Amino acid sequence: MNYQCEICHYIYEPENGDPESGVDPGTPFNELPGDWLCPRCGIDKSSFEMAGSDAKIPKGKDPLLIMVQGLTQGLWTIAGNGSYSVTRQIGRTFLEELKSKGFNFDDGEKSLESVRSYFIETHHLAGDLEYAFTGEEVDLKVKNCRFFPVCSQLENHGVLITTCPYTNTAAQAMEEATGYRFRINKEPNGFGHQIKLKKVSKV
Repeated sequence: MNYQCEICHYIYEPENGDPESGVDPGTPFNELPGDWLCPRCGIDKSSFEMAGSDAKIPKGKDPLLIMVQGLTQGLWTIAGNGSYSVTRQIGRTFLEELKSKGFNFDDGEKSLESVRSYFIETHHLAGDLEYAFTGEEVDLKVKNCRFFPVCSQLENHGVLITTCPYTNTAAQAMEEATGYRFRINKEPNGFGHQIKLKKVSKV
């Protein structure tokens, strides 16, 4: 029986196993090692669901992620640090979408919960999005993110901007709630990122 990752939709096929992780062909899902992780996004076995033998197997990278990588790298090459004004528009666009769905941005806590609910509970783009707001700074931790491989490749190529939807949307949501702009700082953390949003100036 095939099993599918609920985060990135990778499908484990017992007949093929996962040789790159030392799993021989013919190994049933329930006999995978306890420390086995999804080869695509790095999440553990608990986030896999029975998929059936007729499930379609994703081949290669998601075309949407390839497009995001290409656009981001091209934007950085052309505009450098000037790209930040463009990537902030990603957050503004998502913010308008969330507002149209009735999400709440009355204060910082409600804004962050709205972002988490939209991306994690509604669209399952990551395993989880943890957050903490101190009044001056926001800590975000994205776990098992579908965008992580693309972000990592961009960072390895010296692309310093982020097209991360969580980051840009959270920054705009906090601006909406508090009336202050927030500066983004993002660091790799496992198969996700640790993100800090620091309050910098009045809008």
